[in-house]
Amino acid sequence: MKIKDKIYCKDIGLYSGQLTKRKLYIIEEINAENVKVQNDEGRLRWYSKFYFSLNNKPEIISINIEDTIENTESDAIEVTIEFSNKAKYWMTFTTPKYLDKILNEGSYFSSKHFMIIKHLTEESIKSTVLKLDEQNELIESCKKY
Repeated sequence: MKIKDKIYCKDIGLYSGQLTKRKLYIIEEINAENVKVQNDEGRLRWYSKFYFSLNNKPEIISINIEDTIENTESDAIEVTIEFSNKAKYWMTFTTPKYLDKILNEGSYFSSKHFMIIKHLTEESIKSTVLKLDEQNELIESCKKY
């Protein structure tokens, strides 16, 4: 990285409102550990190089709810997420009530690709996917197709 390089935010960390994931920024100053860029508030500010990359990460191009939501309070719904690099991932959204029902039928439940939310709605599912992506937790919460 050097002054005037175009860099992309890869992680917003604690800087919600100041940085946007995948947004292009221009390096105004640089030192061993930090870059100074004009943030989303229009201010020149120093940030760790950790938050940036010379290459942009693929964008989410679709969030597809594969099942019909029959009960917003107690159901499990598969969701497919596709990225601009053609990579596809999936995960299951469920509710605490549905999980309770599963636990009544068996002694345990274990899964890495389940996301538990209070109510299953298209809006809550999509906003959760976008929030996970913003915090770089989406890929680890999904299974690759």
